Amino acid sequence: MQGEHPQQGDLTQRFQRGDRSAFAAVVKPHWPAVQRLVQAIAKDGARSQDAAQETLVAAFRGAASFDPGRGAVLPWLLAIARREAYRVKAGRPGDAADAPVEDEALGELGLRAGWSADDPEHLVARAEDRERLSWALASLSSSDREVVWLRDVEGLSGEETAAITGIDLGAMKSRLHRARLRLMAAIREGEVPVSEQERSEGGLTCSQVLAQLSEYVDGQLPPGERQAIDAHLTGCTVCARFGGRFRRTVVGLRTRLGATNAVDEAAYLEVLERFERSGPPRS
Repeated sequence: MQGEHPQQGDLTQRFQRGDRSAFAAVVKPHWPAVQRLVQAIAKDGARSQDAAQETLVAAFRGAASFDPGRGAVLPWLLAIARREAYRVKAGRPGDAADAPVEDEALGELGLRAGWSADDPEHLVARAEDRERLSWALASLSSSDREVVWLRDVEGLSGEETAAITGIDLGAMKSRLHRARLRLMAAIREGEVPVSEQERSEGGLTCSQVLAQLSEYVDGQLPPGERQAIDAHLTGCTVCARFGGRFRRTVVGLRTRLGATNAVDEAAYLEVLERFERSGPPRS
C-alpha cells in the first residue's frame, strides 16, 4: 500500500503468503471485533465460538485473496466472519426470518420510534441504559442488527459496512436508517405512539426531515441540504426534540456498548490451536 511502513508491508506480504506467525500478528488485533460480530449475528455462545474459529481457518486458507489495495484487513476479516456466522446459524444472509421489514411506511416507523412524543425522563434514560440498548439491539432482525453493529458499534465507514454486508451504499444507508428507528421503537416498547400533524418549516416537511435524519446525524449531507434541515429544526420543535433523541441513541450505541479491543487471551489461544491444525493456505 502507498505510504505503508516497510516493516508493515513485509508483514502483509508474509501474511498473504501464508506465514503463520505473520498471520497471527495481523489478525490478533482484530480478533475481538470478529467475536463481537459473530455473537451479534448468531446470538449463541457455542455457535459464535464455532463461527469465530472457522473465520480464522477460512481467513488463513484464503490469505492470498486479501488485497491491501482494496481495503484494510478488518473489513476483509469481518466479511468472512459474517459469512461464517450465518452458516453456523443455519441460515443465509437475507433469509426471510432475518430480513428487515421494509414495507412499513417511514412515517409510521417514526411514530413508533417516538417522533412527536414528548418523552418523560424515564423514557429518555432508556436510550442511555446499556442493558436496554443491548436488549433492543438483540431484538432486531439479523439483517438490521448487523448493519447497526458494524456502523454504529464498531464504527466502520458506510462504504466498509456496505462491502461487508454485500449491498450497495444507498441500500445500506436505507437499511441503517430504518434499523436505527426500529431500535428506538424497541427501546420505547409498550409506549403508545402519538400522532402529530405534519408541518412545513424551512422549506421542508417533517417527513422529508425524518427520511434524511441518519445522513444528517452522520454528517453526510451536502451543505445546502444540511442548512435546510437546520432551518426546519429551528422552526419545528417536534422534529428538533426527536432529532436530539435520535442522535443520542446513535451515539449511545458507540459509547455504551463500546467496541473495545481487549483480547481474551485464553479464547484466542484456543482458536490458535484450531488454526494450527488447519490445512495449508490456498495459493
